[in-house]
Amino acid sequence: MKIMKKILSIVLSLLMIFALCSVAFAAGTPDKLSFNADGTFKILQINDTQDIDNMNKKTVAFLKAGIAQEKPDLIVVPGDMLSDMFIGATPKRIKKALTALGTIFNDAKVPFAVTFGNHDHDLEKKVSTKEMMDVFKQFEYCVSQAGTTENDPGSYSVPIYSSKDSSKMALNVYMIDTNNKNGSVTGYSGVYPEQVEWYKQKSDELKAANGNEVVPSLLFQHVPIKEIYQFVDQVTYKQADKACFNIDNRKWYALDENSGLIGDDNVMGEAPCSEPLDHTTGQYEAWLEKGDIIGAFFAHDHVNNFMGRTREGIVLGYNGGTGFRAYGRGDHRSMRVFNLNENDIENYETHSIYYCDVVGEKFDRYVSDFMSPAIFGDIFRFVLKMFFVI
Repeated sequence: MKIMKKILSIVLSLLMIFALCSVAFAAGTPDKLSFNADGTFKILQINDTQDIDNMNKKTVAFLKAGIAQEKPDLIVVPGDMLSDMFIGATPKRIKKALTALGTIFNDAKVPFAVTFGNHDHDLEKKVSTKEMMDVFKQFEYCVSQAGTTENDPGSYSVPIYSSKDSSKMALNVYMIDTNNKNGSVTGYSGVYPEQVEWYKQKSDELKAANGNEVVPSLLFQHVPIKEIYQFVDQVTYKQADKACFNIDNRKWYALDENSGLIGDDNVMGEAPCSEPLDHTTGQYEAWLEKGDIIGAFFAHDHVNNFMGRTREGIVLGYNGGTGFRAYGRGDHRSMRVFNLNENDIENYETHSIYYCDVVGEKFDRYVSDFMSPAIFGDIFRFVLKMFFVI
């Protein structure tokens, strides 16, 4: 009898341990994202890590420290995870680099969503973006969804449900792949027409599934839309000390303080490298038509970190580069934090966190890639100072 009691006690203990583990595991799974019980939800934007299979130690330290400090509910990565200087890249090494990045997020047990930037597309001849996405989807905490088409695995939406009603979407997150250069236009082409149509259909689907109520949405993509130029002003070379040079149209631009900028910590270190100013994708117009976008945030320009409200009322903004193999100053390496409350979803708070503050190390030298637009601006300023009175 005593032996039977001991056996029964052991079995019951094991069952309790298994049950507790199961509950803990279920609570941490990212199958259905929801606002926290107190109505809050935090998103951390990370972009332009631009790394190789041997990740930069400073980038790794920044990622781990930033995630530990902020404890986000969702990480979004709008592209350029791979370096444009990935010498000797092979399919195996590319997948290893992506796996290393995904492992950091997964080990932190934070749900994450990724899409692609121009440098990721640069390596498509070796590994397709579908194969890249498959690398991330092997991780438990990856919440990336099926893309718009087989050829566009990087565009999808991630619904986030209310803490009060698990059937009601309180927020939606769009991840949009802005592709690569298009031979039909100068520079980066932005989204394609079929992506705009997909967005319209998805917006309608979400509205219908949400009791015919528009679902407030944040959108993340790599290349900015041209409407970002609403916040800058064209200036002359005589104002070069506070301006940035656009190498595509050979004009100087500076932030326009009277243009709807939000906050007092806006920084523009290079002219926005958006879709061409004379090229129309219809993306912004679609956002206005559907009325669900409460903010669109970009990457791509590593030394730009500003945001503002457009004349039409949509917030547009940047996060500068996060990784240390991308061009830009070390003290500008950043991530962007979004603090949302489901009771006042449109009035979210957002700010940047910087490497020097998070890691506690000053590092202000320029970081690699000396052919960046920011460097071109510095060179032109130097030449103008040498030969002109400015």
